[in-house]
Amino acid sequence: MSPQSLADDLAYIRDLAEAGEKAPLLGGRYLVWWGSLTTLAYLAQYAILERLFGLPPQALAFLWGGYVILGLGGSFSMHRTFGPEKPGAASTGNRVSALVWKSAGLFLGAYFTGAFFKVALSSDNFDPFIWSVPLVVGVYGLAQYAGGVIASSRVLTLAGQAALIATVPAVMLVGSTLSWLLGAAVAAFCILLPGILLMRSEPSATV
Repeated sequence: MSPQSLADDLAYIRDLAEAGEKAPLLGGRYLVWWGSLTTLAYLAQYAILERLFGLPPQALAFLWGGYVILGLGGSFSMHRTFGPEKPGAASTGNRVSALVWKSAGLFLGAYFTGAFFKVALSSDNFDPFIWSVPLVVGVYGLAQYAGGVIASSRVLTLAGQAALIATVPAVMLVGSTLSWLLGAAVAAFCILLPGILLMRSEPSATV
């Protein structure tokens, strides 16, 4: 093998590696799914608490039970039909983004499991759920920002920054029903909208 041929082969391998690192992010559909569900759930939470449709507070249990079932069911379904074998899934950006969101999901799952048992054992103490909006908003911000920086995605980076900034008013609104409206806005603009934009940037072969 001549030096020139070896140099050409190395250049080709380098180009393939760089192309893989710049592969488009493929998690847009998950952001759209969870962003949509969370936006609707927070709006429904606000409506129930304000008695806009005459629903009793007990309806909240059905609301969030349905949220968990639909959310996890949709995610598992998408993973089966849109798995890790898709082009670009092995890129650093996609792997880090998937890991960050998996970690965020596990943390939120653990938090709300603890909150459920806390309320079940002391039915007059709903503090864990009252403080959940700033917690969720902050976790969304961290996940979007970390994934955006690693993947050099301006969309995710800006979404993460916006969610982190929104944590301030979310804390200030704790105890007010307006906090649920803020949570809905963050889910819509920092999760759902970026997910739509990411899906539009995916190559047609992966959609």
